[in-house]
Amino acid sequence: MGVEEGMSVAGRGSVRRMFDQIPDPYRGWIGARRSRRWLRAVRFAWKNNAALPANAPSVSFYPMRLEPTAALAHVLPRLGVRVVPFPGRADLTVAWHTGTWIDPRDVRRLPEDALNRRCLDISKGTVDELWSQAAGYSITVDPRTWRGRMVVKPQVNAVRGGRVVKGPIAASRTRPDVVYERLIDSRDGARIHSTRAMVAGGEIILAYDRWRPFPHWFVGPEETRPAPAGEVYSAGEIVTLLRFAELIGLEFGEIDVIRDNESGLIYGVDANRTPVRPRSLPTQYDDAVFGLLSDAFGRILANARSLSR
Repeated sequence: MGVEEGMSVAGRGSVRRMFDQIPDPYRGWIGARRSRRWLRAVRFAWKNNAALPANAPSVSFYPMRLEPTAALAHVLPRLGVRVVPFPGRADLTVAWHTGTWIDPRDVRRLPEDALNRRCLDISKGTVDELWSQAAGYSITVDPRTWRGRMVVKPQVNAVRGGRVVKGPIAASRTRPDVVYERLIDSRDGARIHSTRAMVAGGEIILAYDRWRPFPHWFVGPEETRPAPAGEVYSAGEIVTLLRFAELIGLEFGEIDVIRDNESGLIYGVDANRTPVRPRSLPTQYDDAVFGLLSDAFGRILANARSLSR
C-alpha cells in the first residue's frame, strides 16, 4: 500500500506505548475499559459531591459518565457543582460520549437543551466535509490519483491508526472505513507543530500549542503549552473555527488544528466533545487553563439555570 513513515513507537518504549498500538475495540476489551471507566467515574462523583450542599448547582452526563481525566473534572470542583446521575434532575445535562457517534436511541433520551446534543458525528470524514463548508477548502485527496505522500486515517476516533503512505493507490485497494488526506507540512524546526482550539459558549477561549519530535506525525512524546487564542489564530481564522463548531454542533469541546507551512492555511482535522486534561501540560499552567474553562463553563451553567426557572 506504500511506504509508511513515522507510524509507531511500539518496541521503543514502555509496555503502555505498545498497548496503545492495539486498535479498538480490542484494546478496550483487553483492558476491561468499560468497567474501569464506570468505577473511576463513580468514585470521582462521590469525591466531588462529598462536601457540597444538596442545593448546589448540578450537572449530569449521558450516555457516559464523567471521568476524572476529563477537563470538566478539573472545572466542577472549582465551581462547586454537583454531578448528578442521569436521568436525575440537574440544572444542565451534557451529551457525553467518547466514541465517534452517539446512538440515536441515546440522543432521544437527552433533553432538547442538552449541551452538545447536536454533536453526534465526529468521524474524520464528517469533520473534513464540514470544515470544507466552513473554510471553503478541504484536506481530502483522491487516493487513486494523488501523487506523493498522503495520510490514511480511520474514520473512527482514538484508534491510533494514522499512517503516511505514497500515492496513488489502486482503486481495488482503497477502503471506505478510512479517510485519505494531504500530508500537511507543519514542522517547526525538528518538531511537528499543531494546535488545539478550546470552544465554549460560542467562543474560542484558549488554545494549546503542541509539538512532537519529527517524524512522529501521530503518536509519540508530546509537549503542550496554553496560549491566548488571538496569538495563535487570526480574527478570520477564529470566525472559521467557530463556524465549523456551529456546523458540527460543538458547544463545548476542542478542535485539533494544523497549519500548512507553505500556504499558511489552517485545517481543522479533529473535533472532540469530551476534552481531557492534556497529559503533557505542565501542572504550573493548571490554574490559568482551568480558570478560563471554569469561567466559560460557569457562564453556560448560569444561563441553563436561568432558563430552567
